[in-house]
Amino acid sequence: MRVNKILSSKIWDTVCDDNDCGVFSVELKPEVRKILLKIAYEFILSLDTKTPIVDIIFTGSMANYNYGKQSDIDLHILYDFDKVNDDQDLVKKFMDSKRRIWNSNHNLKVYGHDVELYPQDSKEPHHSTGVFSVLKNKWEIVPERTDPMVDEDRITKKTDELMSRIDAITGIENKITGLRNLKDKIMVMRRVGLEREGEFSEENLVFKNLRNSGYIGKLNDIIKSEYDDSLSLI
Repeated sequence: MRVNKILSSKIWDTVCDDNDCGVFSVELKPEVRKILLKIAYEFILSLDTKTPIVDIIFTGSMANYNYGKQSDIDLHILYDFDKVNDDQDLVKKFMDSKRRIWNSNHNLKVYGHDVELYPQDSKEPHHSTGVFSVLKNKWEIVPERTDPMVDEDRITKKTDELMSRIDAITGIENKITGLRNLKDKIMVMRRVGLEREGEFSEENLVFKNLRNSGYIGKLNDIIKSEYDDSLSLI
């Protein structure tokens, strides 16, 4: 796992403090903030809800030191779900549906990095160690560079095992149920890891390997194709 010395210079500016040039701060590049706000507001309009947002935050590896060439820019739109509707399950399903449709229909990039949008309940615990408020233009959680203890061999072994399972399922008929179950397993695995140990958890690093190698995209594409075939006459 790569831990960079600085935050991505494509996205962040290192600025000298006015009073002490030995003290530096990291700020979101103005043009990046402008386009992220524009993307966020376009998504907000697509929701067609009058509920006010709580915040717009930039989080994940691109707001931290463990980013790579294939890392996404995770843009979260925070709502108080209680104010959207009393039925919390309904609100979550609505938001998840809107998120999937938006991310499937748009291929938005900022300096080569995909922008992934997430509507999130403001009361939901957040496990990232780097959180920047795009709306307020300030850090909510300033990331710290650390060198975590990671068992690379174990992570590689688990990644290879899941890749093999995906490849095996794609070779059989009537595979949509198996693919969906496997995707659910991977997403639960990641969530549990984030809740327990954060971004550097073994489970989250396995997920990142699968995503960066294209296997998460492959899984999504095959599920979509199988579902469409099940509703078609050929």
